[in-house]
Amino acid sequence: LLPLYGLALGASPIQLGLMTSSFAVANAVSQFGTGFLNDRFGPRRFIAAGMAIYGAANALIAAAPNAVTLIGFRALAGFGAGANLVSARLYVSHVSERHRLAFSNSIISAASSAGNVAGPAIGGLLAAALTLRAPFVAVAATSAVAFFAALFLPRLVIAEAEEAGAETRSAPLFDRSLLILFISNFLISTGFGGWITSYAPFATERLGWTTFEVGILFTIFAIGDITLGPWIGRLADRTGRKRVAVASGFPVALFGIALVLGFPRLLLYATAYLAGTGLTAFFSSWFALITIAVPAQRRGRVFGVVSALGNIGTVVGALGAAAIWQAADLGIALVLASFAALGASLVLILLPADRTPAVAAPATLAAAGS
Repeated sequence: LLPLYGLALGASPIQLGLMTSSFAVANAVSQFGTGFLNDRFGPRRFIAAGMAIYGAANALIAAAPNAVTLIGFRALAGFGAGANLVSARLYVSHVSERHRLAFSNSIISAASSAGNVAGPAIGGLLAAALTLRAPFVAVAATSAVAFFAALFLPRLVIAEAEEAGAETRSAPLFDRSLLILFISNFLISTGFGGWITSYAPFATERLGWTTFEVGILFTIFAIGDITLGPWIGRLADRTGRKRVAVASGFPVALFGIALVLGFPRLLLYATAYLAGTGLTAFFSSWFALITIAVPAQRRGRVFGVVSALGNIGTVVGALGAAAIWQAADLGIALVLASFAALGASLVLILLPADRTPAVAAPATLAAAGS
């Protein structure tokens, strides 16, 4: 609903792109810095701090008087979200058993989507019944609940046995596998930036959808995540994370193409369901692959650097979609975003075969401390 809120505040297409890109830039800066701090202080405290900042920023977004102010508050929200994202994924990478990494990440994704199932629909109802500001008030409230829950996470005690040996500790920060994973993350972020900028305006202006109908598609995405995501994650752990990640881009790309081609509503819902499953399959496998590729003691900085640099793709995608929207056609922007997502999967073909880690023991947990 953010693009519609921006339009209500008088935002231009370029300003709509800046709302997404300002979030992405701040998100990248936060992930970069937080990744290094996680290696020094552990991820738990940054999970809570990031959620607190994100919730406060959304409260400010709900009160934004104009598009320029909204861009600034979106940047603040991006900073909090970045700290939370890299810290939460790092926490999961330490506590998960190595042979269940994709499954563990898919569970986290499904849990997030469980909230998002009701979120878009409720947000659309709140916007229709009240104002477009109301959904952001709801986000601030739920973020406050998440902040207090994060305070009770156990402290990590990372076992030294997680290190694969002296040769991995002395390895360079980036090798071939990490470079490929970075390119993949950059492309999926580019697709996201283009899609989030163009989807809602295309659906409302070209297809005549209501704000509620725009939210329904997000809900169907989430249902695909919840119902099939954990199963696909388990399948990836058993049959190959690389294989599943490569295949996952096809249903994601199909959704954007189906939207532009004007598929019948039921078929469009089916492609949205499969796209939600595909996104979960991609990210759960991608995080498992990068976890295996990096030793535990420098995983935070690598997660932060790769995620932060990948977020530049969101800026490129958002501004690129806005420019194509103004210069050519909104549908072209949506199709190109879909192909960027497909490219994110296909580039993973260049990865070496899935590696089994030398040590499978996860980190242990302590009841107190941070």
